[in-house]
Amino acid sequence: MKTDLYSQKGVKSTKKIDIKDEIFKREVNRSLIEQYIYIHLVNTRQGTRSTKGRGEVSGTGKKPWKNNKVAKARTGSLRTNIFRGGGVSHGPKPMMFELSMPIKMRRGALYSALSSKMNDKDIIFIDSLKFENEKLTKQGLDLLSAFKINGIKTLIITDKKDEKFINVFSNIENVKILSSNYINAYDILNYRKILFLKDSLDLIPGYTNLK
Repeated sequence: MKTDLYSQKGVKSTKKIDIKDEIFKREVNRSLIEQYIYIHLVNTRQGTRSTKGRGEVSGTGKKPWKNNKVAKARTGSLRTNIFRGGGVSHGPKPMMFELSMPIKMRRGALYSALSSKMNDKDIIFIDSLKFENEKLTKQGLDLLSAFKINGIKTLIITDKKDEKFINVFSNIENVKILSSNYINAYDILNYRKILFLKDSLDLIPGYTNLK
């Protein structure tokens, strides 16, 4: 499939870019996308919350009062959960949250997400990006203005990590730079607009293996 290609100034080129239907024009599998996003969010949990049990809180271990003739319920320690400053019963402890997903399913979710964005006309293909060494933030704002996406959550997909690109957009809200070999379905759907550099297409996971 061929689609429009734009310059950095937002001008449509006379050339067309050839993209693969298996990635950008496939049937959207929403259940697979939902499954991937669930796994992605679970794996981002830190699992560091923790509470202290009765054996971990500070305090004396001496029996506070006798069992009989004190008109009180029996107790063996002030560090139990029924007293102020005591331990927590059945409280949360550090744990690992990790789920896995087969690589074919991950790629299927990614391709479905890209196809969904393509159907909504939220992907813009750019020939190349070049920035001068001065007024970097202004150049980034000019790029967004050229495509009328100021203030819109935008993901810019490049072919490699470029410090200059990062510096251009570091002070602009709602803009993220990501290399195409690290893209995933969650990031694609988490941003409203996608700016795709032409040279980054070959680095999409599994792209070169498709006919």
